Amino acid sequence: MARIKIAYTKRATTYSDQIDILKKRGAVIADEKKAKEYLSDIGYYRLGFYLHPFEITYPELKNHRKHDLRPGTQIEDAVALYYFDLDMRNILNRYLSRIEVAIRTTIIYELSNKYNTDPTWFVNPAVLSTRFVTEFPLKAYNSIKTKDPIKRHHKKYLGKYAPAWKTMEYMTFGNLEVLYESLLLDIDKRLISTRFGEPATGTFLSYMMAVREVRNACAHGNVIWGLTLPNGIKAGVACPSFPAHTQQTFHGALRVIDYLLRQISVNRANDMWNEIYAAARLLYSKAPALETLIETRTGIVLPVNTTK
Repeated sequence: MARIKIAYTKRATTYSDQIDILKKRGAVIADEKKAKEYLSDIGYYRLGFYLHPFEITYPELKNHRKHDLRPGTQIEDAVALYYFDLDMRNILNRYLSRIEVAIRTTIIYELSNKYNTDPTWFVNPAVLSTRFVTEFPLKAYNSIKTKDPIKRHHKKYLGKYAPAWKTMEYMTFGNLEVLYESLLLDIDKRLISTRFGEPATGTFLSYMMAVREVRNACAHGNVIWGLTLPNGIKAGVACPSFPAHTQQTFHGALRVIDYLLRQISVNRANDMWNEIYAAARLLYSKAPALETLIETRTGIVLPVNTTK
């Protein structure tokens, strides 16, 4: 049965109104001038996402949710969590880019060499599904062909498409994910997945999906620490088993990111964790009570020999 919709009656509020609402919900605001700075910098609606874990009814966010905060919750606690999340997005963006480039390069290299008599194998119906080949112009190439290197290629050479090593440099990671899924031969998929130590092609596809979701969340400023993936990560080499209910969480995604990055460069993976630990230490210095929450929801646990 379709849910009955109701009229939306809420109206925009001033910073002073927003501070009053937060106080009524139990937020401790010692410096209203500073609180207005937070609200003008972050925004009341966005800051609300970082107040969620301080709500009495957390993690319930639907049927029985109340916005009342646990006693002693300071607005600075939510602000600290916001900046931790921002730090995490900035950190992960760099390393996710490294993973994306490695997967892109592997697909181009392995399949372009296997099908070396067909530079445009990515639109060959003997290699990719008919649906992928049919939809490729609209869903990918119409945008790709506007890039200067591709325009220069078409001015000089005949053919509807530029070769794979040019075209695929401009495909989005989402395009690459669909291409991988659309390969007709499992042996072609394994050429890619085994490069990253994962023999199960379906599992490797779930890794790609997780990377894309986190990458998109980072790019669009979405909440990272509490991210829920629409598709679960399959158990495999990266994650032989999962703690309860983590296959669709940032906790699971971070395990995949760590694993893939280590297949590319152990040093870079260690660099990533050093940066993550530094961000976590900064958060705990400002909001110590969040340590258990972050450990549970993200799997980020400071090394025992680390000074907190």
